[in-house]
Amino acid sequence: MDYFIESLRADWQTFLSFSPRLIYAGFVLLVFSLVAHLVSNLLGRVMRRSDRLRTDERYVRRLVIWAVRVIGLLFALSVLGFKGVAASMLATGGVVAIVLGFAFREIGENLLAGLFLSFSRPFEVGDLIKSGELTGTVRAIDIRSVHIRTFDACDVFVPSAQIFRQELYNYTRDGIRRPSFSIGVAYHDEPEAVISLLQGVIRKSEDILPEPAAFVTIKQFADSWIVYEAFFWVDINISHRDLVGITNDVMIQCWRSLREAGMTFSTDVTTTLDINSVPQITIQKETAGSE
Repeated sequence: MDYFIESLRADWQTFLSFSPRLIYAGFVLLVFSLVAHLVSNLLGRVMRRSDRLRTDERYVRRLVIWAVRVIGLLFALSVLGFKGVAASMLATGGVVAIVLGFAFREIGENLLAGLFLSFSRPFEVGDLIKSGELTGTVRAIDIRSVHIRTFDACDVFVPSAQIFRQELYNYTRDGIRRPSFSIGVAYHDEPEAVISLLQGVIRKSEDILPEPAAFVTIKQFADSWIVYEAFFWVDINISHRDLVGITNDVMIQCWRSLREAGMTFSTDVTTTLDINSVPQITIQKETAGSE
């Protein structure tokens, strides 16, 4: 019994001598936790001021909080005298990271690509992009994938690594789009007159940018008509109409102007031949009494 009491006294004295370090370590953890939340909130306020960084606020704040907490834990272990444990945790964490990197290579690749996309920002939510064979509007940007809504109202979640590896076309980064359309006009209508008429109509249309100037070119000499192709530019950021409505309006105005000018569309060109029949021949028979 005396041995047991002496052991308790020795353990109590050891605890009392160790308690300052324990309190100091707890204080270090508390300070690093408060610093983590303070830095996270500060970064959140800064990122919310930018439309470009606002979508990444949650991920950056989580990353900062966990990074600061891990650093605080390593400091606390050093204060407690467990420097070897702290070093072992760093070494073990590196080994575990390598093993997990090989085991979950695709997940890690998507996460890393998502981080690069988040900071480089080649597109924003609402942009019309094309990656590979997929074209659609960006609905959300996550670390692991990008949510794209296609023209046929299909929601596609594309892995970030796939977008990062392939060429990326952003049609709305600066808001300027270049629609085009083709139209066929008969050969007997002067090409210079057709081009001048179409260019004049397009350049005077609403929402069409003066620079770069719209132009019309001869695309093809078909069998019975000439195919003209028109190009023009629209800034969808300042236009009150969508691109489809603007393009339809331009095409209708061009059709109406060609019709009023008396020009022949490709659908009105005919290759049929008009065959004139031989005039009817009347044969009269002469009688013998007429001599």
